[in-house]
Amino acid sequence: MIRTSQLLCYLTDRQMCWRVTAATNKVEAYNGYSEWVRFGNCGVITDNDPVEQEKEVKFNALLTSYLIFHNTLDIAQAVR
Repeated sequence: MIRTSQLLCYLTDRQMCWRVTAATNKVEAYNGYSEWVRFGNCGVITDNDPVEQEKEVKFNALLTSYLIFHNTLDIAQAVR
């Protein structure tokens, strides 16, 4: 019932639809950039150890976040 109610609100409320779409686009853009940053083995995790898999995923997220932060600093400096 809650899910149906949310779906009806989403379909009828233009502002909510816009916010959800904007948030989804941000997430998709981040995922695309993260995939672009990933290197080695064409982005395929070849290790069967769950701990190593988690390390690889978290390292990629950290590297992606660092590059976004660095780009933000570069843009802010250029604007100043």
